[in-house]
Amino acid sequence: MADARCSLLRAFAYLLVFFVLFTNAQNGFNRDVCLKRVRDGLDDGTISRNSSIFLRDEDGLPMSEPETPFLTIGGCEQVCGKSFGWYRDVGPRLSTWLIPVLLLISNMEVSPLDKRRYLMILHLLGDPIDSLYSLLLKMEAWSRCHSMARAMCRRSGRRVRNLATVLGGFEELVGFHANPADVYTRIMQSSRVNSVQVDAHIARAAQKLADSRTDERLRTLLATVLYIYQLVSAFIATVGGGNTSPPGGRIGMTMFMTWILPSILISNAIGCFTSRRTCFDILDSFVQQLDSETSLWSELRDAVPELRQYSSVEDFFESFSWSGAIYSYRPSKQLKFSTGPQDRSRSLIFLLALAPIVTSSVVASIILWHTPPIGINCRNLLVFSIIIFMFTSAFFTAATSWAGLHGETHWHVVLVKDACLAIPFVLLVFFATSGLFNSCWCWSGVYSLGAKARVPMNPVADFTLYGRTIYPILVSVCLILLILAFVAMMWMGWRGWNVMRWSEKERQDEWNRARGTKVELHPVS
Repeated sequence: MADARCSLLRAFAYLLVFFVLFTNAQNGFNRDVCLKRVRDGLDDGTISRNSSIFLRDEDGLPMSEPETPFLTIGGCEQVCGKSFGWYRDVGPRLSTWLIPVLLLISNMEVSPLDKRRYLMILHLLGDPIDSLYSLLLKMEAWSRCHSMARAMCRRSGRRVRNLATVLGGFEELVGFHANPADVYTRIMQSSRVNSVQVDAHIARAAQKLADSRTDERLRTLLATVLYIYQLVSAFIATVGGGNTSPPGGRIGMTMFMTWILPSILISNAIGCFTSRRTCFDILDSFVQQLDSETSLWSELRDAVPELRQYSSVEDFFESFSWSGAIYSYRPSKQLKFSTGPQDRSRSLIFLLALAPIVTSSVVASIILWHTPPIGINCRNLLVFSIIIFMFTSAFFTAATSWAGLHGETHWHVVLVKDACLAIPFVLLVFFATSGLFNSCWCWSGVYSLGAKARVPMNPVADFTLYGRTIYPILVSVCLILLILAFVAMMWMGWRGWNVMRWSEKERQDEWNRARGTKVELHPVS
């Protein structure tokens, strides 16, 4: 996992070096250079104050003040050129705003399915709605396991938690095919041990399942704090030294990418098993302790008809990639079991999955709108386009499943679609932050201003003002809403989260209880 993440970061580092070099080699639009040309032209008389290159105000007077000239699109292209120009501070822009987001992406927790699991990062970027929807459905499935355990035990406490965790283990293997309670009931019917021994074996299996989960929450929290620190340092010079240039449209593009925050935090909150074989081996041992003449694989095949198509457990493991065992890719959103009115509806879960996308896109659009001159610009259109493709991507994933594509075929089709969307998304955001839209046309606000489109040659005062007022407020609102969305997700799936996420004390106590020992800690004299 570490090697793959390092490779990803190296690839972006190479891109960064490439753009830094490319920046120095380009002579496209440069606002500072263009402003100097206009001022020099006004000073030496080569540019008339009444020149047609200047926009005229409502009184018909040319806006040609040397300190704050406003050019028409044609005038700007005449003086500055038609092509875009890479920003000269690409490195600081990327390291302050975009690289921390990529570090967050590298912290995504994915299911242990060999190297193919990293393809799910493509799914996260190419279809974030389906990815987060699937993660939330996983927590809901565990919540239903907890409800089933309470109904079976008819009480609360440790026994319910243990049984819910075992049911969660069966859900891990067959929850996308069948009700895990059916498998558990069948195994109990063939049990050859008494009820006291059954409880002991359930407790031991539950403790092993909980103990085998990965936990990278602290590392992810550190990356999240680093990201927020970078945002704060961009606005407060005493914290991070300020920016090499006034913050503007790049803030909007960065805030648009913040929908990643809840997805990364949820994936790490859920965690995963250290190996796809771990859960199976623990439950196989549990089954054989109840009946030494049977095995988990035979019980699964008898209880779940869909598994009879696999000739061996190895083939069954192979199907995990596309059957629904990957937490961020659950092709069937219909949970195979329900437990009553306490179940969360799929509509509610879907709306919660939409919340980060909607929040980040709305805030980003407002920030980009407040880029001088006020109005819709090229980066607004980029955000609108990506949002449309995100919704289209989610619809495509669902529609292809409804249309009859299943199993490995559907998985491959979805991955190709995700790659075709995710790679251009990341590159376009990367290019936009580097200066792709740094041109006369994109700075003019032509899409909303029409005939009054203008290119402000010296908007530093506006950017400075917005950097102290509008931008910090919008960034704070966006982050607060995203954190609240994450809190709402955790609140909705809290019962399920506790099924597999035990505290260290709970795991230690259950381990000691299974060993029949009581550890007493004495102070060191």
